[in-house]
Formats: sequence, structure tokens, C-alpha cells
Amino acid sequence: MREKILIVDDEEANLRLLTQWLIPLGYDIELASNGEEAVQKAGAYRPDLVILDIMMPVMDGYEACRLIKAGPA
Repeated sequence: MREKILIVDDEEANLRLLTQWLIPLGYDIELASNGEEAVQKAGAYRPDLVILDIMMPVMDGYEACRLIKAGPA
């Protein structure tokens, strides 16, 4: 099974760059564009790693990280 990475950033260019770099290395990638979406996707997707931007709309990366870590998974 391939390792799963959740990439969270509100900048489309950053999401595209990281995706283009990580997919050829064999990672399964899921994307989110804000912290709230990241928390929802982390619970459903259960990533091995989260690459998380800090300054985002809706919910910043610090709050998203706290909620992801506090979740049951």
C-alpha cells in the first residue's frame, strides 16, 4: 500500500508543485485548500503525513493541526 499525504495550502501553485513532485515518487496524494477542509479530509483519508500551510482562510494551519491531532484517528 502506498503512503498517503494530505497537502493543505490555499495557493493553487503550491498544491500543483508539491503534487507534481510527490506523485512520481509513488505517494498517494489528497489536497485541501483550507484548514476546515483539511480536518474533514484527514478524518476520512487517514494520511500518513500532512503538509500544512499556516496562513490560510477559514481556519489557519495551527488550528487545523490541533483539531487533526485531537481527532480519534
